Amino acid sequence: MTDIARAAIAHEPAGLSANRSLLIAVIGFLTLVDLFATQAILPSLAQSYGVTPAQIGLAANASTLGMAISGLLVGVFSANIERKRAIALSLLVLSLPTAMLAFAPNLTVFAILRVVQGLFMAAAFTLTLTHLAERCEVRTAHALAAYVTGVVASNLIGRLTAAFVASLVGAEHSFLFFALLNIAGASLVTVALHRNAPEPMDRKGRFWNAWLEHLSDPALRRTFAIGFLILFGFIGIFTYVGFVLMRPPHALSMAALAWSSSSSCPR
Repeated sequence: MTDIARAAIAHEPAGLSANRSLLIAVIGFLTLVDLFATQAILPSLAQSYGVTPAQIGLAANASTLGMAISGLLVGVFSANIERKRAIALSLLVLSLPTAMLAFAPNLTVFAILRVVQGLFMAAAFTLTLTHLAERCEVRTAHALAAYVTGVVASNLIGRLTAAFVASLVGAEHSFLFFALLNIAGASLVTVALHRNAPEPMDRKGRFWNAWLEHLSDPALRRTFAIGFLILFGFIGIFTYVGFVLMRPPHALSMAALAWSSSSSCPR
């Protein structure tokens, strides 16, 4: 740990304050709200683009491809990056593809913009986890718990908010609102997080050696598989359940759909 980080920790209280935990949770909320909120308005987007549920589902979930790529790259190239500045910049740049989604002329452009969203969402997410681990040291569990709470809230509240905003301005233009949330996230990071000198790591051999080492560990492989299957099932269900619930005999409205799907979100 760097001297800067040790000095910062030495002057922090023994536990995270309620206000500090709330700020971390809000940052988590604003980081991944774009990923989950879109699922609540997929039926409306499918109607707007004149495509099938499978087509809009594939385009919307293209963001996970960007997140997978970004997560790997950030892990490799972030060793000497100052965390706070990179997190704020990632969230600020994230607002650009988010806003552009409101004007995407076709589904191909929509899917490409979702991939770009995923790149910057995962960058902000990964760097924030790294920052909290380096900054909080023995209180890492408390900080990460607050952050994950915010991420879960983005799943729940994001769906409700997306449905409400879409009912006012339309599904496409609701992305402008979420672009403002991205900018708010960048602003909050700038104000709330402390600067932290990065923790340079000595890298030996090629950059993929660390990945191969992880994959050679049976326990880690099982962990990766569990994470993959949970997210696979979760995204698959909540992508297509809306199309079923909005058809007869249920015929739910967009608002009712958001409430019903949010009540099933994991807490």
